[in-house]
Amino acid sequence: MKLTGSKSFLLGIALIMSFVGALGAGVLLGTGLNWWLFAVFAAMAIFGPVWASKILKPVPDVGIIIKYNFPKDAGYYQKGKRKTIPVNDNDILYHLKMFLPFVQIGMFVFAAALFSGDSHDVPQRVESISFDGGQAELVIFDQGAFGSYADLRIYNSKAEHIESISIRTEDTAPTIDSIKGKDVYVSYRKFPGSDSILPYDRVMLGESLIEHDNLKFNYHFRNIK
Repeated sequence: MKLTGSKSFLLGIALIMSFVGALGAGVLLGTGLNWWLFAVFAAMAIFGPVWASKILKPVPDVGIIIKYNFPKDAGYYQKGKRKTIPVNDNDILYHLKMFLPFVQIGMFVFAAALFSGDSHDVPQRVESISFDGGQAELVIFDQGAFGSYADLRIYNSKAEHIESISIRTEDTAPTIDSIKGKDVYVSYRKFPGSDSILPYDRVMLGESLIEHDNLKFNYHFRNIK
C-alpha cells in the first residue's frame, strides 16, 4: 500500500498531534501548571493515534520484523519466514501503526519525569510583617541546582492580594524592613558589590523587573555591609 499525497498529509498531521499531545500532557502533568491545558494535550494524544490508525487501516498485516542472532541461519524474519526483500512501504506503515501508542507512552513518561523534579518549588522560609493597611510576606523558594528566589507578596487588611514581585536570593537572603504608605523597604546583608543602594536590575527578576514602572508600590533595596 502507498499513501496518496492527501493521505500522507493527513497522516503527518495525526502524527504531529500524537507526539505534541503526548509531550505536552507529560510536561503539564509534571509541572501541574494548567489542568485545562493538560486536558487539551491529552485529547490530542488520544485523538492523534486513533486518526492515524484509521488512515493506516488498509495496511496489510505483514508482521513485525524480528532479528535472530543465532549462529546458524541468523537474519531478519517476518511472520516466521526469513526476510529476503528490503524493507518496503508496507513494512514501515505496519510498524508505525503497531508501535505508535508505545512511542507516545515513552514520550509522555519521559516528559513527566523530566519536568516533575524542578517544577514544584518548595517554600524554605517565610517571613511576614504587618503594616498600616495590611500585611507583607517574603517566601523563599529553593530550586535545587537552579538556585533560589523569593516572592515578596503584599496583602491589604482584608487579606486580599495586592501585588507580588520576585527578587534574588542566591547570594544572600533579603529581609522586609518596613512598609510606609506605598514605600517598601527591603535590606540585604553583604550583597555582592560595594553599592549601598541596590537598583532594580540588581535585585528584581523576570516580569517584576520588566514591569517595575507599573508596580503599585515603590520598592527600595539596600545593601548592609
